[in-house]
Amino acid sequence: MLSRMTNTYTRLKLRLVVLIILCSSVLFIWKAEQFIDQLHLAREFLLSNYGLGFLIPSLFVCTVAVCITKKRAFLDRKYWKIWLTIAVISLVSWGFIAVMPNPYPETYVNSLGGNLGRYIAGSSNLESAIRFLCTMVALSVILSPTRSSAVLTSTTRIFVSVLLLVLFTLGKYVKLGYKRKILKTGHRFATKQDRIISVAEAPVPSISGTSITNRIINARRKTTNVPEGSRVEASKGQRVVGDVAPSANGLAESTSDETVTKISLKDIEKWNLPEIAMLTLPPAGSQNPDINQEKTSLLIEKTLGDYGIEVTVGEVKPGPVVTMFGLVPGWNRRSKNVRERNAEGKAALDELGKPIITKVEDKTRVRVDSIVAREKDLALALAAPSLRIEAPIPGASLVGIEVPNPKPAVVTLRTVMETQTFARLRNQSKLTLGLGLGTGGEVAAADLAKMPHLLIAGSTGSGKSVCINSVIASIIMQNSPWEVRMLLIDPKRVELTPYNGIPHLIEPVIVEVEKAVLMLKGMIQEMLRRYKVFEEAGVRNIDGYNEKLSLDQKMPFLVVAVDELADLMMSAASDIERSITRLAQLGRATGIHLVVATQRPSVDVVTGLIKANFPSRISFAVASQVDSRTILDSVGAEKLLGRGDMLFQPPDAPKPKRIQGAFISDAEIEKLVQHWKNLRAPFPPKISLEFKEVFSNSEPRSEDRDDELFGKALEVASQYNRLSTSLLQRRLKIGYPRAARLMDVLEEQGVVGPGEAGKSRDVIG
Repeated sequence: MLSRMTNTYTRLKLRLVVLIILCSSVLFIWKAEQFIDQLHLAREFLLSNYGLGFLIPSLFVCTVAVCITKKRAFLDRKYWKIWLTIAVISLVSWGFIAVMPNPYPETYVNSLGGNLGRYIAGSSNLESAIRFLCTMVALSVILSPTRSSAVLTSTTRIFVSVLLLVLFTLGKYVKLGYKRKILKTGHRFATKQDRIISVAEAPVPSISGTSITNRIINARRKTTNVPEGSRVEASKGQRVVGDVAPSANGLAESTSDETVTKISLKDIEKWNLPEIAMLTLPPAGSQNPDINQEKTSLLIEKTLGDYGIEVTVGEVKPGPVVTMFGLVPGWNRRSKNVRERNAEGKAALDELGKPIITKVEDKTRVRVDSIVAREKDLALALAAPSLRIEAPIPGASLVGIEVPNPKPAVVTLRTVMETQTFARLRNQSKLTLGLGLGTGGEVAAADLAKMPHLLIAGSTGSGKSVCINSVIASIIMQNSPWEVRMLLIDPKRVELTPYNGIPHLIEPVIVEVEKAVLMLKGMIQEMLRRYKVFEEAGVRNIDGYNEKLSLDQKMPFLVVAVDELADLMMSAASDIERSITRLAQLGRATGIHLVVATQRPSVDVVTGLIKANFPSRISFAVASQVDSRTILDSVGAEKLLGRGDMLFQPPDAPKPKRIQGAFISDAEIEKLVQHWKNLRAPFPPKISLEFKEVFSNSEPRSEDRDDELFGKALEVASQYNRLSTSLLQRRLKIGYPRAARLMDVLEEQGVVGPGEAGKSRDVIG
C-alpha cells in the first residue's frame, strides 16, 4: 500500500513539473520581448549592486534548502557555530571579491563585488585589511572564547616565523635578531614535515602476484654471494643497501648486493641529477655561419652553366660547419630543323616551291651524374678545401652541395640538450644521446636503446674521443646510478680515467688489456644471469621486467664504452672479438649496450662479425675511401673537415647524415664528476663481473675430456707406433672434425707428438 502511494505521488510530481515547463514556454513565446527586457534589467540590477557576490548567498540558500529537504541533523542548534562560520567566511569572501581589480568596469560598475561588496570591504585596501582582521578575530572569540587568545598568539607567531625564515633564506648576510628563534621554529616545522612525508610515502604494496617477485629475489640470491658481515642494519620503516664509504681507488662502492636489503624511494631521490647550467654555452656570435649565401648560389649556378649544366639553387640551409645548397636540375636544350608535312605525308612546300622547315626545341632533364662529375670544378670555383655532394637529398627532389663555412661554429652539448627535440626524445628513453647539429642546423639526437650499439671510428684528432665523452656525459646527466651503470675501458689511460669515482661505474676505469678481457667475459655472465631472471619472471626484456617492480628493485641499464678497440685487438683479438660479438648479439634485451671506438678502421680491427652487429655507426675524418667503406660501407668520410665533423649512420636510414659533433670540455667533465662525487646517498647493489677460467692450458677442455670416445682413442694410440687423424677416423668410425679434435687432445696430454702436414704423428706414451 505504501509503495503504491509513493508511486502515485511521484507521477503527480512529474506531471506538475511538465505542466510548469509548458506554461513557462508558452508565456515566454507570447511575451518574449517584454520578458527579455525584464531579464536585462534584472541582470543589470544584480551586477551593479551585488556583482559576482550574489553567487555566495545563492549557494548558501541552496545548501540550506537541501539540508531542509533531506532533513539533515546538522540543522540543529548545536551546529550554530558552523553555520555562523560559513556566513562570516561568505561575507569576507564577498568583500575580498570587491577589492580585486575590475577588468570589466562597464559591466560591474566599480567593483566585482558590486555596491554591497564594496560596502563590506571598505573604501581602501588598508580599511579592508583592518575589517577582515577584526572579523576573523571576532569569529575566533565567538567560536572559542576560552582559547581565542592562545589561538591568535600561536597563529601570529607562526606567521611571523615563516616570514622571517623566508627573509633569512633570501638574504643570508642579513643579521636578524630572531635568528635563534627562527632556526628553532624551522626545525620544528621540518620535523612535522618529515612526519607528514613519512606517512605519505608509506611502502607501496608490491605487484599483484607476489610469486613473480619471490622468484626474482630467489634468482638474485642464487647468482650472488653475500659476504658475511656486509649487511647493514636498517632502521624501522627504512631500507638500506650498504654503506657509502668510498673505496681506496676513489670509487665509492656498496658492500652489499641486490639480495641484502632495499631502500626507500626517498633515499634514492637523494641522487640529484646535475643541472644543465654545469655545461657551457657557445661563445656569443659563434653560431652564425660567415658565408654569403646569395653570392655562393650565383657562383654555383654560373660554374655549372659554363659546362652546359642548367641548375637553380632552390634551398639553402646554413649549418654550423657547412652550408647545404639544394640544386634543382634544369634542362638540356637542343634545337633541330624539322620538315613539315601535309595531310598526305609528303613534304609541305611554300609559295616558291621550297620545303617548309621549322626549328623545334628538344629538351631533356639534366642528369644527376653530370652534376656529381663536376665536384672538383665546383671546389675550384668556390675555393673550398673539399666539397661533398649528396645526390639526391633523402626526402627531397634536390641535389645537395655541402660548402664549408669560412668560420666553423661551435656546437656545445648544452646547445643540443636544451632543445625541444632532445626533450621529446628524453621523455621516451633514458639513454638519449646528444650528438650535435646537422648541416641545416637541425638537432641530431639518438636513442642508444634503439641503436642498440654504436661503433665510432676516425683518425687522430678528428673528434672521436670527444664524441665518447659527449655520449657518457649525456647518460650521466640524465640518470642516477640506480638507473644506468657503466663499464669504461681505456687502454690509452688518459681519455676515460677522469670518470673514476662516479657512482655509475661498476669497476674503476679498465686500463689493462688482460683485465678488459676478463671484464667483458664477466659482462657475458651477467647477461646470461639476467636472461635466467627474465625466464623465471616470465618477461621478455628489461622493460617488461622493470615495469613490474619498484625503483629500488629495478634492473639498471649497462653501458660498455671502449675507447680504443685497435689496441685490444692487437693483444687479444680472438677473445675481444668473441666477447664483443656475443654481447652485441644478445645484450639488447638485457639492457646491455656497447659504445666502441677506434682510430684505425681496418678490416683486422673492425671485423665482419663486429660490423654486422653494430648497425649504428659514426665515422669522423679518415685517410682514404677504403677506411670510409670499412666503417660506413660507402665513401664520403675521407672528405670530412675534422674537429667534430662526422657522418652518422642510424639503423633506420638509407644514407649517413652529416653532423657537427657536440663539444664538451675537460672543465665540464670535471664539474660533472665532482657533482656525483660530492653526493651522499645509498649506492645501488654491486654488480660482480668476476670471471674464472673453466680450464687451463695444461688440461684438455671439459667438452673434449668428457668425450665418450677419448678412452677409445687412447686404446687405438697404444696399438700403433704412429697415429694419424685419418686412421683414428676409420677405427672409431667418426667424422674428420671430431677425430682432429681428439688428436689435439692426445697431443695436449703428451700421448702423440706434434703433427706435420700430410704426415702421421709419433706415439710417445
